Amino acid sequence: MKKTIFIALSIISFFLCSCNNEVVFNGISIDKTALALPVNGTANIVATVQPVGAIGNIKWSSSNSAVATVVDGTVTGVSEGSAQIVATVGQYTTTCDVTISAAITSLSLNISSVSLKVDSTQTLIATFLPAQSAAVTSNLLWTSSNPTVATVNSSGKITAISDGTALVVASIGTVTAICSVTVYTTVANSLLGTNYYLLNVDASTVGILGSSKIAADFRPNNTTQNLYIWQGGITNTFNTGTCTGTNFYGNVDTWLSWVVGSVGWSGGAYNVKPGTELDKLKAVTDDTSGKYYLHFAIKSTTSNSYAFKLGYGASAVTIVFGTAAMESTSPYGNFTRNGQWQEIEIPMSYFKGKGLIYTTGMVETNIFAMLAGGTVGTKLEMDAVFIYKKP
Repeated sequence: MKKTIFIALSIISFFLCSCNNEVVFNGISIDKTALALPVNGTANIVATVQPVGAIGNIKWSSSNSAVATVVDGTVTGVSEGSAQIVATVGQYTTTCDVTISAAITSLSLNISSVSLKVDSTQTLIATFLPAQSAAVTSNLLWTSSNPTVATVNSSGKITAISDGTALVVASIGTVTAICSVTVYTTVANSLLGTNYYLLNVDASTVGILGSSKIAADFRPNNTTQNLYIWQGGITNTFNTGTCTGTNFYGNVDTWLSWVVGSVGWSGGAYNVKPGTELDKLKAVTDDTSGKYYLHFAIKSTTSNSYAFKLGYGASAVTIVFGTAAMESTSPYGNFTRNGQWQEIEIPMSYFKGKGLIYTTGMVETNIFAMLAGGTVGTKLEMDAVFIYKKP
């Protein structure tokens, strides 16, 4: 009996000592004393019981829950106005002044997709509608869907980590904007040149090239630069096809996909109006190094011939791929018809030898035309169309 009483007293003594060793709280602090949010925006307030190591039950409340609510430190904007968020532990309190502005109707990024080499960076810039104060925009949350491929910091700076893809998401409350990121370690040989004259290249690949390597950008802008499908009477000679899979450079993006219609022939072209951009092509036919090439990728499963016309006015030169002549021109060559992308490069010296010449002051012209014959249903699928200078 005495032994039992001794053990019980020992246990009670242990717990009394433990209680006496607890750190008694004597205050509370928070990491924000002021906060600005839009309606439906959220932000976290972190409260700490003082001194360090003290334990206390923190209670949260809002002075005006019609303006802002708080749950476990997460503040949500409800309507425009002001409120105080109160954190309490025992008899100690601290407050954060909250201002709620109009709801954000849209959030956009300056770049929707980007390709980065490992260890390189790209900073995204967010735009809010309606415009928001710096106090509000500082609560923008940046996250990466795949941090092993690309990370993003609180300022929107992306860092490429390893090969792969990731989505970088900017969000504030329920409003989000996304940038698709592709990270690579190697670059296709056709992207290692200089002086690129672009006709059809996806945005991610343009990002790999960088603006310093682009001599002229002729990609359609629906004003001075257009991609036209020619008509037979009032009927288009091509119909728009469907892009399935990845483009030539392996990106999930669109490419030129046309299907021959019922007119009996087909044609279309990249058309450029006169101006300084068009005049930049003069450097291509002025060059004597022999390093300029026309590049494009094409895929097909049919045996028909394709004709392409490159150039300006009467000096334009037609080149045919297939087994049958087109446009009174014999085939230059052919390509594998297995439904996979095939890369074609033709030296610009070939076109120059056939009479092609670019000058300054050129009038509106079809700088690259494409024909696929007249068999209904024949597909023309092309990507990565540009002229460039090899190293």
